[in-house]
Amino acid sequence: MSTLDLSTLSASDKEALMQQLANEAKAKKEKIKNDRKAYKELSCEFVTRNIDKLVHHNDITEILIETLFKDFEPIKAIKEQVYGNDPQDSHTSTLNDGSASITIGHNVTIKFDGTEAAGVSKIKEFIKSLSDGNNNENTIKLAKAVDTFLKINPKTGMLNPSKIIELSKLRDEFNDERFDDGLDIIFNAQIRTQNSMYVSGWKFIQHQGLSKKLTFRFSV
Repeated sequence: MSTLDLSTLSASDKEALMQQLANEAKAKKEKIKNDRKAYKELSCEFVTRNIDKLVHHNDITEILIETLFKDFEPIKAIKEQVYGNDPQDSHTSTLNDGSASITIGHNVTIKFDGTEAAGVSKIKEFIKSLSDGNNNENTIKLAKAVDTFLKINPKTGMLNPSKIIELSKLRDEFNDERFDDGLDIIFNAQIRTQNSMYVSGWKFIQHQGLSKKLTFRFSV
């Protein structure tokens, strides 16, 4: 590709070239403007074309989930009689052969009332006692691992409930009153709120001679 030597151009040629470049820049800018307008129009058409179907589907899903919850009520009553009235966020029913299963429940939000800080302090004191004067590499790694379970979630400003559950699995391994007491304080500080309902499950079907697991989850 040859390079244009501007010094060889006359004043009129330079003016014509500048005008050409300006026109090309203007055309490019106009194309971008039109493309963005076209995108917004197509995006609006997409919403208009599909929104009512999705709203209708949501209504059907809501009715289905409410029906399933009502259908399970007598089964839930029997379950409470034979297994005890232990509060649960979900209930699972599975066929005897394991070919299908349905779970109904509530999505749960977990917050803390502020007293969990005392539990965190107790656990950290216990972890510190393991590390003090102990140069065992495994002990140091374990102490660091436990500490990560107690880190505050930057999004919520609170402890991560799932991490606390993982931490509680170490009760038997540590077998220490301070550790257990700290965990109990944290769990007792939890504020559990049931919100939206959901239904999930799976079923095995035969597809082209092979067993295939179909899963589903709906929430309203």
